[in-house]
Amino acid sequence: MVRSHVSSCFWLGLPSSFCKDHLPPREHKMVLEDEEGVEFDAVYIGNRTGLSGGWRGFSMHHDLEDGDSLVFELAEPDRFKLIFC
Repeated sequence: MVRSHVSSCFWLGLPSSFCKDHLPPREHKMVLEDEEGVEFDAVYIGNRTGLSGGWRGFSMHHDLEDGDSLVFELAEPDRFKLIFC
């Protein structure tokens, strides 16, 4: 994570090639599930290939900081399981 992912704007850009291959090209509701099964609703913005609405809540709940690492597993078309590294 970098500062813009976990503070101020809370924008999380995702790799565009992954998004093109696996996610819709439009705005899409997603669920972010942490390792304990706690779920957070988020919004994927297809034309910008990133997470916005809801990402802030996940980030703040887990006290994410600049330099933290997460693995995003696309478990279902509308669900990411997040693993802390």
